Amino acid sequence: MTKTFLELTKECSLTLPERYRDEDVRFPDGMVEHFIGRFTREGDLVFDPFAGFGTALVVAERMGRRAFGVEIDPSRGEYIRSCLAEPGNLVLGDSRNLLSLGLPRFDLCVTSPPYPLVGRGRDNDPLAAYTGAWKGYGAYIDELAGIFGQARRLMKDGAHVVVEAGNLKLEGGISTFAWDVAGALSKVLTFRGETVACWDAPDFGYDHTYCMVFSR
Repeated sequence: MTKTFLELTKECSLTLPERYRDEDVRFPDGMVEHFIGRFTREGDLVFDPFAGFGTALVVAERMGRRAFGVEIDPSRGEYIRSCLAEPGNLVLGDSRNLLSLGLPRFDLCVTSPPYPLVGRGRDNDPLAAYTGAWKGYGAYIDELAGIFGQARRLMKDGAHVVVEAGNLKLEGGISTFAWDVAGALSKVLTFRGETVACWDAPDFGYDHTYCMVFSR
């Protein structure tokens, strides 16, 4: 039986520049290593449509995989490129237009979507690098489904998608963000189950998140 929980420390091999320290919400290398080891072989292609600070891509290259990603924020994108052996594999663009970006087909997508942080000082569109008008939670979840619907067309036979997300403790209640993401993506991909990632330090009120696994 495949283990369905991981005990992880929030450790990343890359030290972020000072200008990004307050924005460090990266998943750690260990999480990425687990799923790359589980679902890919050397030479396979690993993809992240929300590259962030490039953790998934850097780990994939270190493990002998090809790494491609998309990042909408130009500053973060240039930082990621500076960390990659193949910097041209990081595309600056909007994942809502995924199929127009000239990306290759992938064996594994491992990612975490940008969280909606309404009421936490970022009442803007998370899919536009927290700029632009907030369209509402329902519209955001629908757009995520649209992105992964496009990603489905880039999946090789036997490919998997792993999406890490957590539920959020907010003032006045709890947002079932992880479960809402799972429900939305299950409309465009086949849900295969989840692995609970247990952290040594809590985020957004919880000490665990969900790594949700999908296939085509």
